Amino acid sequence: MSLLNKTFILNLGANMASFLLSVLFSMWLTPFVIQTLGVEAFGFVHLTQNMINYFSIITVALSAVVVRFFSVSAHRGALDEARGYMNTYIVSSIILSFILFFPLAGTSFFIDRIIRVPAALLSDVQMALFIGGLLFLLTFFMSGFAAGPFYANKIYITSTIQAVQMLIRVLSVLCIFSWFAPKIWHIQLAAFIATAAACMLSIIFFKKLIPWFAFRIRDMSLQKCKKLLQSGGWSSVSQIGVLLFLQIDLMVANIMLGVSESGMYAAIIQFPLLLRTLSGTLAAVFSPTITLYYSKGDKEGLVRYANRAVRFNGMILALPAALLGGLAGPFLTLWLGPSFEHLKWLLLIHAGYLVVSLSPAPLFYIFTAYNKLRTPALTTVAFGAVNLLLAVVLSGPAGLGLYGIALSGAVALMLKNVVFTPIYASKITGETKRVFYKGVYAPLAGASFTLTVCCAIQLLFAVDSLPSLIMTALTASGAYTLFAYFVMCTKEERLAVHAWLHKFRTSALLPFQKGFFK
Repeated sequence: MSLLNKTFILNLGANMASFLLSVLFSMWLTPFVIQTLGVEAFGFVHLTQNMINYFSIITVALSAVVVRFFSVSAHRGALDEARGYMNTYIVSSIILSFILFFPLAGTSFFIDRIIRVPAALLSDVQMALFIGGLLFLLTFFMSGFAAGPFYANKIYITSTIQAVQMLIRVLSVLCIFSWFAPKIWHIQLAAFIATAAACMLSIIFFKKLIPWFAFRIRDMSLQKCKKLLQSGGWSSVSQIGVLLFLQIDLMVANIMLGVSESGMYAAIIQFPLLLRTLSGTLAAVFSPTITLYYSKGDKEGLVRYANRAVRFNGMILALPAALLGGLAGPFLTLWLGPSFEHLKWLLLIHAGYLVVSLSPAPLFYIFTAYNKLRTPALTTVAFGAVNLLLAVVLSGPAGLGLYGIALSGAVALMLKNVVFTPIYASKITGETKRVFYKGVYAPLAGASFTLTVCCAIQLLFAVDSLPSLIMTALTASGAYTLFAYFVMCTKEERLAVHAWLHKFRTSALLPFQKGFFK
């Protein structure tokens, strides 16, 4: 199955558009909040949501596996079984959301006993946590409806909904900030409004894609709920590790280094987190096909496709990661001001290890397809604990501050994604241990080349304005594209690109050839 088919291009394009909107939103919102509310207040914008996300340890037991069980059953023609899984999820998510509302509200009330919160910001932080809790529960309920686009291999629908959600969020923030004096919780309120709209769209598209589905409470099955929880239980364990990787940095910075340092790190960490988000959305593009190969019992096709997915995923991520690291200094100076320029090494550290450690992300869906989640879950928790311990030791006793937190993430994530993930994927598929490493080398070479280009340009020319920064980024991107085509791509891949470009050009010229514009 070719990577560059129409469905893949639509899925990829929609994911990239959603990612770019997230980048633009972060670039606008961050300096605005820092200038309006201060760097300390900005730190709580992300820290409050991180704390809410700790409750995903409970919800992910259902949300992480329902899409898989629904899709496998539907692909195999067991429509009644698929309907049962979906109805079970809907009823269970509503019940669980009601139960979780009370501890979420309690966390909001007692937040000053958990982390450092200045007295002047306490009421705003409490309100942000409360609204963030409602947002979390709504997102949990909505996540099950991603089964429709996933089963139909139309991930671009999910990404388009996410793009619409981002646009509504931006408009809501602009309106709220224009009508009222800006507060921390206004950002969460805007996110809640956008998520409510996205939830309605998700339900509408689910009904269009799955016309044979009907919501019936009597289809709710305790046996199916037990099966989802048993399988998803390991997803919950894995989520503990994920939170120790992704949601613990700001907590450690707040407790070990103080509110101000936490706020600065919250600003810097956004783009590495966006890179991780991009990796997840790209990997999701490959997941329906991986699940389909597994459902049909085509192990050879699955391994071949997954290996190519790792390579393609890495090649896409290499460019933004290299630009982030190579242009970190002038970017931070122009974006947030000269006072943030000294933190450029933090971005360089993150960009360097993320290029390699995010490439294998499509392999996670092999674990899900084979329902082999126990070992990855325990491994994720183990390396997450390593990340937490190193972050505390390196940032505090070792005296490395924020750089200790960044280095701890680099060590732990490299061990998990570069050492464990490819080897375990090869084990459960019965392949040689090095089979999934082939896709890692090319992205690393491409990122190193682009980083060198960025550094060379800055040695020859002053990159001290927005136009010069844009021109440097475009030049480096052009150099990376040529390097990728002539050095990183195989002959087969170059032929596939030629075929796709020819097909695209033919489609674009078709209206003119038919005389539509005469």
